[in-house]
Amino acid sequence: MWLDPETSAWVDIFVPAGDPVWHADVSKAFHWLGRTLATAFADAGVPASVHPGPYEAGPSDGLVCFGSLGPGEVMVDGRKLVGISQRRTREGSRFQCIAYERFELGPLETALDSATAARVHNQAVGWDDLGITASPTQIAKQMVSFIAAHDAD
Repeated sequence: MWLDPETSAWVDIFVPAGDPVWHADVSKAFHWLGRTLATAFADAGVPASVHPGPYEAGPSDGLVCFGSLGPGEVMVDGRKLVGISQRRTREGSRFQCIAYERFELGPLETALDSATAARVHNQAVGWDDLGITASPTQIAKQMVSFIAAHDAD
């Protein structure tokens, strides 16, 4: 995963075991968060949806995170907009979410041949590509506000 703090929005969320949104099934645990983040982008005019199926390694065979799709990740027209990872302990689950202003492979590009790099680029999308003019901080705040509102339900 390539993380550039100048062009990406990163949000960490911790869900304690036993919380109403916590799920024992690792794959199903992503879906509430994906739905919430898709709603945040839909509120900004982006027709986002959630990947409903199992993990798909994509054109880089899982080497590049944004070239794959995981359960609950946010998509627009089949292209990944928000990637979500999960780390679990007995205490709960920590979700790490990332969205890019404009998707770039950065130094990961050297790990791929040009054809695979092009296919990965076609699998990912940034919010700027969708017409949202906002800073990474603004996007992160929007994501957090929707998650917080969901927690209040």
